[in-house]
Amino acid sequence: MTTTTTSKARCVTCGKEKSTVRCDGCSQPFCYNHFGDHRQELSKQIDEIQSIRDLFRQTLTEQTGKPEKHELIKQIDQWERNSINIIRQTAGEARQRLLDYAAGHITKIEVKLNKLTDQLRESREENDFFETDLIQWREDLKRLKEELDRPPMITIKHSSTPLVTKISVEIFGKQSSSI
Repeated sequence: MTTTTTSKARCVTCGKEKSTVRCDGCSQPFCYNHFGDHRQELSKQIDEIQSIRDLFRQTLTEQTGKPEKHELIKQIDQWERNSINIIRQTAGEARQRLLDYAAGHITKIEVKLNKLTDQLRESREENDFFETDLIQWREDLKRLKEELDRPPMITIKHSSTPLVTKISVEIFGKQSSSI
């Protein structure tokens, strides 16, 4: 009588040649003792995936209810705050420069106004003035007012270079669904 020996597969976990069951998913042979352990490990992994999915569902629900919490919206909000800060800082610097100039300019106007005031007072006290004097003094006051309202040698210029960079949203192609 001839005896045939059949070789048994080796369990991937314990390495012993035993009767095995092949997992359809990973195609690995497991002995009956370790096949249950393998299935238990797979159950743990699916539990982890479900937990991750639950967290993702919560995030999706939050973003649907509060779209302002989306990370891209936060980036746009940050750009806005930064741009406003740049504009405020630039405006503040321009104001300060104008105020510094205006302080000296007003002092010069006050000197001219004091001189005109002295002329008016002296002419009234002496009762020494004519129509032409009145016209001249009106013109002098008009010029002083114009100098105060629109100081000479100073203008507000707008740069051709943008102060802040423009922001835009680009959406490329169609969304594909792989699920």
